[in-house]
Amino acid sequence: MTARAAERAGADFVLALNAGRFRAMGGSSPASILPIRNTNEFVAGFGRTEILPSTKLPVFFGACTFDPQLDIDRFLDRIMRWGFSGVTNFPSVIHIDDYRRSLLESCGLGYEREIELLVKAAKRGLMTIAYTRTQSEARRMVEAGAEAICINFNLNRAVESGCDLSISLSELAARTSAVARVAQSVDVNAICLLGGGPITKPDELLDICRETGVQGFIGGSSLDRIPLEMSVLEVTSGFKTIHLLREKVDLLERQLQLSGFRHGVIAQSSIMKHVLETARRLASNPNSVLVWGEAGSGKRRIANLVHAFSDRRHTKAALFHCRRGPAIDTVGALFGAESAENRRRQLSLLEAASDSALLLTHVDQLSRDGQERLADYLETGTFTPLNGVSVVRSNARIIATATVTRGASLESVLCPRLLAFFAGLDIEQPALPNRLEDLPQLIQHFAVEAKGDSNAQTLAIEKSAFLALAGHHWPGNLRELRQIVNQLVMVKDAHITADVLKPLLNSTSPARPKGAFSEREWFIEGLKRNRLHRGKTAQSLGLSRKTLYNKIKKLRILE
Repeated sequence: MTARAAERAGADFVLALNAGRFRAMGGSSPASILPIRNTNEFVAGFGRTEILPSTKLPVFFGACTFDPQLDIDRFLDRIMRWGFSGVTNFPSVIHIDDYRRSLLESCGLGYEREIELLVKAAKRGLMTIAYTRTQSEARRMVEAGAEAICINFNLNRAVESGCDLSISLSELAARTSAVARVAQSVDVNAICLLGGGPITKPDELLDICRETGVQGFIGGSSLDRIPLEMSVLEVTSGFKTIHLLREKVDLLERQLQLSGFRHGVIAQSSIMKHVLETARRLASNPNSVLVWGEAGSGKRRIANLVHAFSDRRHTKAALFHCRRGPAIDTVGALFGAESAENRRRQLSLLEAASDSALLLTHVDQLSRDGQERLADYLETGTFTPLNGVSVVRSNARIIATATVTRGASLESVLCPRLLAFFAGLDIEQPALPNRLEDLPQLIQHFAVEAKGDSNAQTLAIEKSAFLALAGHHWPGNLRELRQIVNQLVMVKDAHITADVLKPLLNSTSPARPKGAFSEREWFIEGLKRNRLHRGKTAQSLGLSRKTLYNKIKKLRILE
C-alpha cells in the first residue's frame, strides 16, 4: 500500500528495508539490528511478494552483511533474478554502538564488507545507495564508486544511547552539510540524500536543503508509519512539491533510474520503461538481439545498453556500420575475405569479436547476400569468408539495429530468414511522439549535454511551448529534439514560449511527413496524436481549422 501511494505521489524509488516492515508490524526501527529474523530472507520475502508486484518504481534491496556465511556474489545474482533495481547497505554497522561494531569489524563483517557489497552490485548493473553517518564513511563509499549516499544519524530514541536524544534542525543541518561537503569533494556528481531524522514536514526539509545542498530525502517512519494510503500520498506529495528539489529531480532520476541513465537513456514513460525491462531480460541470455525503430530514435543507445547488461559487459564490443557499398567493404569486412591477386586475406569482424559482442548498426542496409550470410551465422555459429570455401567458427554475440520508417514493418527491410531468427529477440524503440512523457527529461538531458554542466539550470519552458513540442510530428525523433535544444540554450529569453519555439520547429522539419503516410493516413495520425482535438490537430499540422474540417469531410475520416 505504501509503495503504491508513494508512486502515485511522485516518489523516485522505493527501499525494501526490514526496519520499514517492523514498523508496519507495530515495532520500531531498532528491531532491524536485532537477531529477530534472517534479515535478507525477510526482506526478500515481502519485497518479492508485496512491493515488486505493486509498483513500477525502481526498488532497492536492503541487504545485511553481518552473516559470515553470506556469499555476496551468489546473493547479488539472486537479487538481480528477483527483479530488484538496486541495493543498499541496510541495516548497517553504522546503526550499532561502537563496542559491538568493533567486534564485527575485527571479524571482517564491518563497513568494508558493506563497501564490497555495493561495489559488486554496481559491477552487475545494479544501482547503489550507501548508508553513511560520518565524513570518513562518506569518503570511503564515494571513493569506492557509490552513486548516492544516504546521510543517516541514527536519531531514533531507541537506538542511540543517552537520556536526551533530541537534536535541533540547525544541528542536523550542520552535521549533514559537513558529510555532504566531503562526499562532493571526492566526486562533484555524488548524490547526497538525507535519511530520516527529526523532519516531519516539507518546509523543514526545505530549510535543511537550503543550508546543506542535499538533493533528496529518504523518508522512513515519517512516511510509512502513517496507516492510511491517502495519508502516505499527502505526505509524499508534500515532500515532492518542495521548490528546491523540483529543479534537480530530473537529474536525480537520470542518475538513479536503472542502469540505462548512465547510457543516456531516458525512461520516465511506461513504454520506455518496458524497453529497458526488455533490454535487461534479453541481455541475460547469449542470443542475438535486434533493436529497431525510426531514424534518430535512439536505437544504438539501447543496443549499447543490452551489451552493458550482459555477462560480456567487461569486454569492449566491436562496432560496424552496415552501409551500402561494394561487397568487399561490407560483406568482406563483416565476414572476412580470402586473399586475391592484389589483396591479402582480410580478417573478419566476427573473428575479432569472438569473445565479445558485435554491434551492427543499420543492418537493414546490408545487402541481401549479407543478410543471408548473417542468418547462416545465427543458425550455425559459423560463416564462410567472401570468395572462400573454409568454414570459420565464432562466438561473437550479434546486437543489431535496423531503421524502419514510420508506418512500415520489419518485413520491408529484412529478409525472411534473418527476421525469423530475431523473432522474440527484438526490441522496438518507440518514436518520440509515442513517448511524450519523456519530453521534459529529454530536454533537460540535452540541455546538460549542450551546456556541459551537470548542474545546469532547467530550461524555463512555458506550457504553450510544451504544447507545441507535444503536437510536433518529430520526423527526426531524438536527433531533431537535440538540435532544437541546442538552439534553445542559446536563447536569451528567460522563459521560452510557443512563439520562440515554433520557428525552430518549422526550420528543422516540414510539418507534413513525406513518404511515410498517404494524405488520409497523415490526417488520421495527427488526430490520434492530439486525441481528436481538431483545433490542436490543425495547429500541429500547420493548417487552418476550416481546411482541416474540409479534409476530414472529403477523405471520410470520421465516417
